[in-house]
Amino acid sequence: MKFIQKNKLELGDTLVPDLFIINNIKSLSGTDIKVYLYILYLLKKGADVDSDMIMKELELTNEEVKTSVEVLQAEGLLQKTTRGVLVIDLKEKEINKSYTPKFDNRQKKYENVIDEKRKAAVDAICESFFNGVMTFNWSTDIGNLFNMYSFSEEVMIALFQYCKERKALNRKYVFAVAETWYNGGVRTFEELESFLDNYDKFNKIKQKISRSLNLGRNLSKYEEVYVKKWIEEYNYDFDIIEEGLKRSTSTTNPSIKYIDAIITSWYKKGFNTVDEILESEKPKSTAEKKPETRKTASDSKKKSFQSYSQREYDSSDDFYDDI
Repeated sequence: MKFIQKNKLELGDTLVPDLFIINNIKSLSGTDIKVYLYILYLLKKGADVDSDMIMKELELTNEEVKTSVEVLQAEGLLQKTTRGVLVIDLKEKEINKSYTPKFDNRQKKYENVIDEKRKAAVDAICESFFNGVMTFNWSTDIGNLFNMYSFSEEVMIALFQYCKERKALNRKYVFAVAETWYNGGVRTFEELESFLDNYDKFNKIKQKISRSLNLGRNLSKYEEVYVKKWIEEYNYDFDIIEEGLKRSTSTTNPSIKYIDAIITSWYKKGFNTVDEILESEKPKSTAEKKPETRKTASDSKKKSFQSYSQREYDSSDDFYDDI
């Protein structure tokens, strides 16, 4: 059994580094400062910090807390890790800045080059998609996109171009597309081109399947898994998939799983074209023709005689009366 004591009065102090006041406080909004101070307060108490607690105690929405956390990450006050969000020790960070080992010089130069390239990409996005005026939140979001998805500068610019062409240049859509690209293995512009080609092919085939089966809806994410397998793993084009759809017409309300069983059986047999499938289904009697033999005159007569149907008579026939 665990015994705890709850203090009625909170008389402790939450320490805030002077470095935060000097370097960060001017660029943060009131909400961002509130979130940061409350996180420091909870950590001092040894309490677990989660978004729901911050929302409840500070009377903020989920979106406000999420945005503030991202801003604090961009400011270098928080850092996202695989184990959670780390609160940066500003004093240790400042000491590390002052001490730069010699072996880090090459890495530092590399990081400077990366920073310059990213800055150029951000400037290009600002000019091309925001008429030269971009809010601080967008700048923060782009920094987070670089850190979260490791996109090259060309991919980042292409991301905003892609969203603008679809008239959906908003934060939610941009991050959703970025997540899709990242999960598709996109990091460089060459990988993006390959991904978009496959993605376009995938979408077109999905639409054709939906129309062919008269579904009247888009395929579900579970049905898409089968289609993805046919295209990427089996490397099948729509002509073979369509042949599988045709074979399902004899079944009432055929499912994608039923069609998958047909297509998978073809893949296991090594079929790569519709012609190979159709050829395998021909009866052997027609596939193996017997050699032709030369006909003779006697054969023709014999055949003619054998094909003659002889008249049958019975006892009641009047044939015998004429003799």
